[in-house]
Amino acid sequence: MHKDIEHRQDDKTVLVDRQGQAPRQVPLTDGLATPRLEQLEDRMIYSARLGPAEAINISLNTLVAAASDLLSHVVRLKHSDSREDLDALNQTLTHGIKLFEAHALHNGAEPSQVMTARYVLCSVLDEAVVTTSWGNESEWAQMSLLSTFHNETFGGEKFFQLLDRLSKNPVKHLPMLELMYLCLSLGFEGKYRVMVRGMLELEGIRDALFRQVRQLRGDAPRELSPQWEGLNDQRRSLVRVVPWWMVTLFALICLVVMYSGFAWVLGEQREAVLQPFQQLDPETVQAQQ
Repeated sequence: MHKDIEHRQDDKTVLVDRQGQAPRQVPLTDGLATPRLEQLEDRMIYSARLGPAEAINISLNTLVAAASDLLSHVVRLKHSDSREDLDALNQTLTHGIKLFEAHALHNGAEPSQVMTARYVLCSVLDEAVVTTSWGNESEWAQMSLLSTFHNETFGGEKFFQLLDRLSKNPVKHLPMLELMYLCLSLGFEGKYRVMVRGMLELEGIRDALFRQVRQLRGDAPRELSPQWEGLNDQRRSLVRVVPWWMVTLFALICLVVMYSGFAWVLGEQREAVLQPFQQLDPETVQAQQ
């Protein structure tokens, strides 16, 4: 097995349900046997032939972007109450895993990262199935994704072994750490599901991983649109463009108009006041004197 997912110290792995009980007809996997892995050559050729993506990919993480459909299946299974056709579900998820590999490689992810991410996603999807109300008594263990792609049936312990090793070099493995954080946030519990006080330990692991990712990525902007003030700045810049002499000229025109108006009004009132005196006979005025 690839060095990123090789742990020879695991003697045996087994798939357990939410109560920690093994489902019926659960095969055990010998960890010392040589694991079966597909060669990546065919998948890399297929990914190289992929056309341009129909949608614009704005994600900073190619692994997370490629795994978005599989993560949506995890959410759907977490809220699934009705029994599903296991064969159809297995075909859908298997096809989704293959598409994830092809898209991740096509978008520039390293083959070693893709293989490790595939192991993580298989573990998360298998747990999402067997922890449903109808999956814990099903025969999913005989057709699990881990058994199909990695010849194993339970990755609940190796998931956290991978997380511990990748966390020692977070800069190099940041895409994988972000993907694993999303898996934990979507409810993956692994070995901690059957441990006493396991949820408390799992919460601490998730918080530590979040702080590690945030330290590298930085805080997300709180504003819905960081450039929302750009329009206001443009309006203020338009005001500063107006020349001072235009403002002065406008003020002078206003003063002239106001002066002319007042002068006309005063002239009209003056004529009205003097009109009675202009109609008097000068001889009559002298006789009165």
